[in-house]
Amino acid sequence: MKRPLATLTLALAPFGLYAHPHAWIDVRSTIVLSAEGLISAIEEEWLFDDLYSAAILEGLKEDSPEKKAVVSDFAAEVIENLGPYGYFMRITANGRPIKLNTVTQFKSEMKDQQLRLSFTAPLAEPLDPMRSDVSFSVYDPTYFIHMTHRPQDPPTIRSEKNHSCRARVKPPNPTPEDIARAFALDRAATPEEGLGDVFAEKVSIQCE
Repeated sequence: MKRPLATLTLALAPFGLYAHPHAWIDVRSTIVLSAEGLISAIEEEWLFDDLYSAAILEGLKEDSPEKKAVVSDFAAEVIENLGPYGYFMRITANGRPIKLNTVTQFKSEMKDQQLRLSFTAPLAEPLDPMRSDVSFSVYDPTYFIHMTHRPQDPPTIRSEKNHSCRARVKPPNPTPEDIARAFALDRAATPEEGLGDVFAEKVSIQCE
């Protein structure tokens, strides 16, 4: 594992010894519509929590060339690591999984004391939201990272023309048993694939 994800799952032990999740990301999503009204991409902005950001930058002096290099390289390393996992995004049309093309547009920077990653996830197959029930989720399948849209930053839609579309967030509804299961997992436990899906928001895209 390269430094960002390795740091995320291993070096943050002091911040979350006994329960999932171990890190938090505030998510901002922008659905991109073409002039024809097709969904062509989803732009993501992830703001990592301050403890995770501090762990990544530990020992680096403010405004030093080393710190600037780590911040600049952060995006490329994370995007490379997340490629095999669909960039922690799951998009469906009428329940059918939709693939993403390789992410080539990305950058990382600091926002105050937090790392911010921005990237554009292009759909391999543009979708017509008038003909399909389109939804997507952004989450870590193992639930090491808790990822949510902040209420003040709900998903938005950007269109080349005026299209009557909106995005709606459906919050997760884990059972008490799900919550207890997540809380019981310590850092030494084997990551449980699918646990993150239980705690993932679902964003639906509706057009008229």
